[in-house]
Amino acid sequence: MKNQFQSFFLKFSLFLSILIVGTNHLFAQCTVTSSNGWTAKFTVTPISVIPEFTNCPWYYHYELRYALKVEFSGSTSNRSISCNLYFNCSGGTGNQPYNNGGTFTTNTTATLQTNNGARQYNALSAYNYGSNPNCNQVTLAHVNCSTFRIDYWGNGVTNGSIICNVGTPLPISLLHFDAVKNDKQISLNWVTASETNNDYFTIERSTNGELFDVIKTIKGAGNSVNQISYKSNDENAPLGLVYYRLKQTDFNGDFTYSKTVAIRNTSSNNSASIIPNPGSDFPTISYTSNEEKSSTLKISDLKGKIVKEIKIESKAGMNVYTVDLSEINAGIYFFNLMNGSNIIFTSKFVKL
Repeated sequence: MKNQFQSFFLKFSLFLSILIVGTNHLFAQCTVTSSNGWTAKFTVTPISVIPEFTNCPWYYHYELRYALKVEFSGSTSNRSISCNLYFNCSGGTGNQPYNNGGTFTTNTTATLQTNNGARQYNALSAYNYGSNPNCNQVTLAHVNCSTFRIDYWGNGVTNGSIICNVGTPLPISLLHFDAVKNDKQISLNWVTASETNNDYFTIERSTNGELFDVIKTIKGAGNSVNQISYKSNDENAPLGLVYYRLKQTDFNGDFTYSKTVAIRNTSSNNSASIIPNPGSDFPTISYTSNEEKSSTLKISDLKGKIVKEIKIESKAGMNVYTVDLSEINAGIYFFNLMNGSNIIFTSKFVKL
């Protein structure tokens, strides 16, 4: 045991792989191969943080609950490996959370818990709950146990240690995102369970499920451990099947996408049309604008390439504009009339 901290470089091969998945449960994997011909793969998944006290005016100790999975491959003879696990957590001060993992000879899955009182939060910031805190609101993101160390020994395995990385917490935990028909508009609703460095959300819309355009931007909460509900309306959704997705961007510019949701819009505030369609060189677009404003008509092909862009001065009320397509080849195109990042209407046009 006293040699378990020494470097591992003698009668075994050591392989390390780090896997990060796009869910709320991030995990890491470390693989150790014995000279006896078997391999043990450790998968560690942090599950939750358990505070020692229900109120804590100055600081509190916490436990870390996690799932440990051990899988063997290769030879079935003389396989036995023992381990201790130490988590390195930056969200507080004190000793590394520790657990005596035990000895494994077959595939095993277990839920384990670190020693109580292993670490503590000090009154350093609002997210460290220094004064009048609610200890039960602490999350894995706040504790930030980003790595763990496995000290191991076993048959054909020299005592050694290995450092494994746990994935970076996702910027948001999205509970749901949906689109609901509401009179002549579409209501977009989503709920987050937690947010970390969340700058803003972008609602994107498509009429074919492949080419998306930005219609609105909504400010995020930054950092939160509370459930937050968001709602935004699309007042100018085109008729027919409409697709929406949610893009989340954090403060350093990284972003993630939600799943895509679809809804059929049977009525609209927008009376936009392209006549004739199919048509040839000079189709006419008609649309309603709520105010006088400068708009941009973007015409793109099936690959999303913009083939023509036109500035249009829209007036309040009904607008009629003839588009010159004489320089564009026959084919299928998408018309997107936009006011800044907001889409007034989107429509498909077939040029003969």
